[in-house]
Amino acid sequence: QIPGPIRIMSSTLQLKVVETEFTEFTPEELKSYRESFQRFDTDKNGVLEVFELHQMYEKIGETKTNAELLQLIKEADQEAKGGINYREYLTVLLKDKKGLLKGSSGLASLARVVAKQHDESKETGKKANIFEQAAANQGNDKIRELEIKQAQEQRKKQAEAKKKLQEEEKEAARKEEERKKKVQEGLARLKSGINK
Repeated sequence: QIPGPIRIMSSTLQLKVVETEFTEFTPEELKSYRESFQRFDTDKNGVLEVFELHQMYEKIGETKTNAELLQLIKEADQEAKGGINYREYLTVLLKDKKGLLKGSSGLASLARVVAKQHDESKETGKKANIFEQAAANQGNDKIRELEIKQAQEQRKKQAEAKKKLQEEEKEAARKEEERKKKVQEGLARLKSGINK
């Protein structure tokens, strides 16, 4: 008996090998389909059986009888395993993508179920991305606030430094005026002493 995590990893690798045969799907589609298949393959035997298909349909609010599900399996089960393996699962989806399934067939209904789950997972991903984006924006907003605050503090310091420099220049100019005045007074006394 292979331990659970190793069996699941092995199963994932096996599914990815099967995916190499289906180049018509995008990597995102394959990932979504793989996750859906694995989610409903509850016994992890690599085959979706009647009870697992029941769960899949119930998940989106549809019910199917055992007879309907057995007919669906019969239509899809090319290897006669009594269920739908991943290759058959992707084959059904590919036929649907190419428009080869009749709207009322069991296979078309399976493709519809998987498509709804694929759309739900994309929507969930978008919601997660929206929340991640909002969190990132909040982080960015805090960074911007901090940058603005730092810029304001820098401008304030520059203004203070400029004001101090202006005051020092005024003081220097005042002292220079006083010195000139004293020099002129001294010259004036000197002239008046000479003129006497």
